Amino acid sequence: MKNRLLQLISPLILLVLWEVLVSTGILDRRFFPPPSETLRKLAQLLESGALVTATVVTLRRMAVGFVVATALAVPIGVLMGINRAARALLAPLVSALYPVPKIALVPMVVILFGIGETSKYVIVVISVFFLVAINTLAGVLNVEGRYFDIARNNGARGWDLVWTVALPAALPSILTGVNLGLGFSLTVIVGTELLLPQGGLGALIWQSYQLYDIATIFAGLVVVALLGWGFNLLMLEVERQLIPWRSDGQGRVAARRPEEEPRVRRLVRTWWMAVRPFSFTASVTPVVLGSVLAGYDGAWSWPLFAVTLVGSVAIHAGTNLINDYYDWKKGADTPESLGPNRALQQGMLTTDQVFWGGVFFFALGSALGIYLVATRGMFILWLGLFSVLAGWFYTAGPFAFAYTGLGEIVVFLFMGPVMVVGSYFVMTQQAPLHVIWIAAPVGLLVAAILHANNMRDLEGDLAKGKRTLANLLGRRASKVEYYFLVGGSYVLLVMLVVLRVAPWYTLLALVTLPSAIDLIRTAAIYETPQRLNKVLRGTAKLHERFGWAMILGVVAAIVARVV
Repeated sequence: MKNRLLQLISPLILLVLWEVLVSTGILDRRFFPPPSETLRKLAQLLESGALVTATVVTLRRMAVGFVVATALAVPIGVLMGINRAARALLAPLVSALYPVPKIALVPMVVILFGIGETSKYVIVVISVFFLVAINTLAGVLNVEGRYFDIARNNGARGWDLVWTVALPAALPSILTGVNLGLGFSLTVIVGTELLLPQGGLGALIWQSYQLYDIATIFAGLVVVALLGWGFNLLMLEVERQLIPWRSDGQGRVAARRPEEEPRVRRLVRTWWMAVRPFSFTASVTPVVLGSVLAGYDGAWSWPLFAVTLVGSVAIHAGTNLINDYYDWKKGADTPESLGPNRALQQGMLTTDQVFWGGVFFFALGSALGIYLVATRGMFILWLGLFSVLAGWFYTAGPFAFAYTGLGEIVVFLFMGPVMVVGSYFVMTQQAPLHVIWIAAPVGLLVAAILHANNMRDLEGDLAKGKRTLANLLGRRASKVEYYFLVGGSYVLLVMLVVLRVAPWYTLLALVTLPSAIDLIRTAAIYETPQRLNKVLRGTAKLHERFGWAMILGVVAAIVARVV
């Protein structure tokens, strides 16, 4: 509290000194209106709505450019940090372009993108990208090599090294770049609006200058300063929540007991664990696949893609939570289970919290679905309605799909053809048969994930009265089903390409075949839950890589068609 009060002293001293200097005539009132007059002008602008409108326009331009730039800069910075070839290729370009004054690029950007909103977004993207990328690169390069060695010795490979070592260790530097980029994006967009006065705070300041309305100029500058100050406070709080470890100035890191963890960080971490984000690839992959297939057929919309993706992930998160709730209530999940239900197992959340969390995510997904129904047609309503019902009754009710041997069928249908066709329909308002067939290999692998889970829990589920295909078929036949689901996805993909249903570029997914063969061999040999748990994780990764390889294949087909 004391530090926060001290932060207010210097601005207050400046305002009082400013008012006194103008009142005594030391500063010319014509050029330096006192704070009291500036505040009156602020009140007038707020009452008229002009200031709110200008601020909203500036914040929208800033937010879009900042988000796009950060989303590009962080992965590229990490890639340069962990890969020497990428660093040798990209670092000189980043270092050379970073010092170029970004405002000087405005004329070229206008020539390329016109004087509309796109040019404003592009200027912010260019300005923020280099700040964030360079700080991310520096953060990754400063990570001690022994941490990567320890991770490799514990089995981490590829992206595991990024998620478990590179990103956490580089996070302070990344957030520093994000903080600088956030402030710089505000500076750049206001400067761009001065050069291209088409709404926003910069345009308000420029128009006031032309009318010699000095008080309005200062009012605009005060708003810009307050926004910058607010963004800095926001980022400081984000850093405090995300990286609570900080040195005490002597190279020592202060210890933090679990109960001292910041409340917001603990809340985010708990719910992040509860919704199981690692499983979201099962919903993200089919949505992206359906969308790029629509792009291959000549239809694409970024806003519709974003709404569809977020809505699908929300339904998936709600399904995870409701499934965990009913599995826990029915006794299928216990504190000794190997499954991912850690939020309930460790007492982080109550059953009621998990239930209402699931309801919230279902409501969020449904709200986005209603928008798609209103804009794209009633077909989306039926797909969305059945998807929500399937997610809810997967474990709910006396005849839950997961408890009557129907789990694999439901998962195949709704996380394969339904999601792919749904995202395709959002773009094209059509649901052709060939899209259903192309979705089938991905659906088979999603079903394989669930079946691997059921193979692992075969005896336990049987003892608790949970009937799955794995324990209905028995150990030997359940292995055959796993071979069919995994191997069938590759056979079906090749057939679709041979029959010219799918672009031949989608055969890129065959690069994952060695991993599939290894998983089939492991499932054939081992029967212990610990070994089959690795098969489950490997199958989830296989689905992700197979699906994204198909997606890249469709994108390559689009590029080849354009070229």
